[in-house]
Amino acid sequence: MKNYQYLEINPAKGIGFAIGYIAILVIILSFIFGGFLGLADAVNNFGSSKALGFLAGLVCLAPIFFLMKFIYPKININATENQLMITRKNQADLMLNYNEIYALALNAQRLNTLTIYGKSNEILFHIQPFSNHQIMPELVKTIIQGSTFRKTVTKRKLFNTTYDMIVYQRS
Repeated sequence: MKNYQYLEINPAKGIGFAIGYIAILVIILSFIFGGFLGLADAVNNFGSSKALGFLAGLVCLAPIFFLMKFIYPKININATENQLMITRKNQADLMLNYNEIYALALNAQRLNTLTIYGKSNEILFHIQPFSNHQIMPELVKTIIQGSTFRKTVTKRKLFNTTYDMIVYQRS
């Protein structure tokens, strides 16, 4: 039995939290400095722009990275000989038998994603880790180990970087 843990990316929740956090921070600072014009005067009179940028980055971005543990849920995947048990906080456990899995798509929708499809091409589970990206190839290897899957590799391009989109389909 293998156990995989990772933090799942939730873009809507993460972006909403970051925008809300920065908005609240600007409002609090504007009250401290006597309104938005007072805040603008304080920024203009600060002196060094590098020190101001460092201070703003420290105050704005450091807590966001610290609080990502609470924003992105932790997912546990237990892989046994014939099934996956997926445990998520505040949701029911999901059991996937390897026989139910028809296809696996690695990096198909986006880079560093794994989508597991059922027999009628429905998405059974989607993995998009924020941390621990190396679990996806290991998980694919575990799933296809006892069955015959056909592997298709396609080159994809994102900006100036080329990566492989790999699709495994049951033969």
